[in-house]
Amino acid sequence: MRIDPALAALKYDRDRQRRAQAAMAAACHAWRGAPEVREVLAAFERFAVGAPLADCPALAAAFTGEDSAQRLAAALVRECARALTVEPFGHPPFRHGYDRGASTLLLARHGRAQLVLHAREPGSHSFHVAGFSDAERHEAVLAGRAKARIVCRRGPFGRFADRPLTLEPGVRLALDLREDALQLLAIERRLVSLRLHRAVSNPGPSREYCLVTGALLRQSAGDIRTSRREISLALLGRMRRAEAAPVMAALARRPGDASLRWQAVRECLALDTAAGFSALAGLAGAADDPLARPAAALRAQLLDAHPELRAVEPTPCPA
Repeated sequence: MRIDPALAALKYDRDRQRRAQAAMAAACHAWRGAPEVREVLAAFERFAVGAPLADCPALAAAFTGEDSAQRLAAALVRECARALTVEPFGHPPFRHGYDRGASTLLLARHGRAQLVLHAREPGSHSFHVAGFSDAERHEAVLAGRAKARIVCRRGPFGRFADRPLTLEPGVRLALDLREDALQLLAIERRLVSLRLHRAVSNPGPSREYCLVTGALLRQSAGDIRTSRREISLALLGRMRRAEAAPVMAALARRPGDASLRWQAVRECLALDTAAGFSALAGLAGAADDPLARPAAALRAQLLDAHPELRAVEPTPCPA
């Protein structure tokens, strides 16, 4: 691997590293302090905690007006370019990522919302699935051109409708991600957009469907806190921590996120068969519980494979 001499020298020059980062930090501070940007970020914080976009006019203008989003991005590029002219190895202090032709730069995050610069490289793509989540997204196209479609979900049984559109500078989109999925089919020139994303306060699971059959292919927790708890349950299960089984059984019975409760049932069954099967039977017998049907199906399947489980099934209370 060839390493440029300037980069090799920078590795050992801590003072220059600090100067470069200080220059970029100052550039971003200047961008945030510009009056038009400061107003947008203040409105963003109100939006992030639940205010309707219409009640945040400075932010709304970026996703409904003609040039507010462009000015916001141009101001950032201008400040960063000035800093990079002096310190070309400076690194913008924003969280960023690149994955298979998609680049993201996180400009702001607060509460349930994110403000992101998003770019996609040219190319063609085909889609056999569509994903939906409990959130809303607003998008302002800044540069590039692409053929796209919005896949609209109609009802809970996997019926879909397509709405084709062309994305180019000036296009503004408002998407209810519970019902709409934006898919980029053919990107002619690198597509750059400003995206505003906000999850609901208690998001349900994200789901992915087959566009041909309408079948539900994959489901994941919509709240990162739920994901963390599911990982914790799985870890306790892999560690064989039998003392966690009563806690898991109680969590399975407690009202709350269905995905987390189902994970608790599964891990409890693996740790302590009696406690887990008792919790499962309780769910199967609760007609108003959203887990009643899958719990009844799993209970029947387990009893068919292991009839001895009837010995640990709780006895129904007499009427």
